[in-house]
Amino acid sequence: MRMNQAEWINLNCMRIILIGLLACIFTVSALGKQPQPFCQILDQQDDLIWHVRGGYAEGGKVAGGANLRMLESGGGAGLFYSRTAVGEFDLRFKADATTFVERGDLRMPDQVAAVRLDLDYVARLQDGYALRVGIAPGFYSQITHVNMDHFYYPFLLHGLYAFNPEVTGVFGFNVYPGFDRVLEPRVGVRWGISDFLLLDLFYPATEVVFRPTVGWALRAGVDFKRKTQYRLKRSDDRHSLIMKETRMYLGLDHMISPQMRFMFRIGRIVDRDLDFRRGTPARGIDDSGYIQIGIGGVI
Repeated sequence: MRMNQAEWINLNCMRIILIGLLACIFTVSALGKQPQPFCQILDQQDDLIWHVRGGYAEGGKVAGGANLRMLESGGGAGLFYSRTAVGEFDLRFKADATTFVERGDLRMPDQVAAVRLDLDYVARLQDGYALRVGIAPGFYSQITHVNMDHFYYPFLLHGLYAFNPEVTGVFGFNVYPGFDRVLEPRVGVRWGISDFLLLDLFYPATEVVFRPTVGWALRAGVDFKRKTQYRLKRSDDRHSLIMKETRMYLGLDHMISPQMRFMFRIGRIVDRDLDFRRGTPARGIDDSGYIQIGIGGVI
């Protein structure tokens, strides 16, 4: 029985994940325990154990006259972490949802969401090199019509190199089997300029972080969101909703207790497109502002 194109892509993507994971484990096992230099990406103690956030994107006119306003929410929690002789394993739950509170005559779903598990494996090699393999299986879909057709498993394969304790580079790709845009690169460097200043010069997200004093952080960044896709209900012949945008923002973080961080973001959404996988052509959306607040627990 011959496989269709989607089945062929899914099978080969799973082979890539498995081969990459086995290669990392074998390499680390063969090298044995090695002293590792400080890595700005892997060793920065800035991770949140859990977080929740909510936001609002003001109305932007879609080509054709309709207005689009959105409420945004999300959160996540660490479920498991282990550092072993063959590498580091990190399992997290994540969810992001968008509610369209004004959508005119666009036939938009009420809500869409991405609910998934993120599993990362990191193999630290010799001389500052490391490999990261990850997979994020879950449902990327219209909330009210979830079924197994909406189950996807994006994965990543990244190489990292610590040039010195202050600078670490990354090069790799994220793969989205079944999505409209299957391959997306990940490339850039993190430069810990000082204890007060950090520069993340990455694609698709770049950020500058300034910490003027203990417990406070000021942020400014640009995030090129080119991979936001949700499967629609089976009866909808447009198949999937695809949103593309660029977000520019300023942010403030404050430690309101030794274990809890408050986060605030305000910014502008530009270069926006609303598209569907089938039938309806892409439509531009006017620029608009957005605001977001959240809290999280730190390590």
